[in-house]
Amino acid sequence: MRKSMVIILSCLLLLMSLYGVKPADVFACSCAGPPTVEEGLERSAAVFAGKVTKLVGPKAKLVMSSADPIHVTLEVTEVWKGELTGMTQLTTAVSSASCGYDQFAVGSEFLVFASAESGQLRTGMCDGTKLLSTAGQELTELGDGYPPEDASAPGESGPDTLAEGVLPGAGQGAGQSPLLLNPVLWIAAVVLLAAGGWLYFWRKNKRNI
Repeated sequence: MRKSMVIILSCLLLLMSLYGVKPADVFACSCAGPPTVEEGLERSAAVFAGKVTKLVGPKAKLVMSSADPIHVTLEVTEVWKGELTGMTQLTTAVSSASCGYDQFAVGSEFLVFASAESGQLRTGMCDGTKLLSTAGQELTELGDGYPPEDASAPGESGPDTLAEGVLPGAGQGAGQSPLLLNPVLWIAAVVLLAAGGWLYFWRKNKRNI
């Protein structure tokens, strides 16, 4: 009986620990070097400055990847390439290990160099995207830009919702544990505990017969 309970509890602990361990990145992103402004303009589908109003991270799942996308909403203030609206969305990989640009933060302004993939803007750490406050040289080379198409439209604001997802190296958000974020683990835990309880009482009744 004691041996069976030990096996059941070991399985439960193993299940929880497997989810709690973050997958290691086998390969790290390697950039040839930051592109020049001229290169960035040539190879980008859009170049603009904007303020981040919302971040939405990947949903919690059993196996997370450093390539999972983060969806970024920016209030565009100035454009140098592309036809952009006042509120523009783009994606990037959640981790720099997969060449994602992981410095986006709600309320901060950025100079963005973005490519177009499947009709969606995307940027990464090798594209030249950076904080607007550190892009003085790039802004000088870019010169005057032009406003977005609907610059007069009211800006959309929203909370930083990255805590809704699981971000490598960023904890689980709002103090939540991986178990709280995944109901599948709760179900598995209940099933294992129920099986252990049933086995205990079955053995006990069998002995009393």
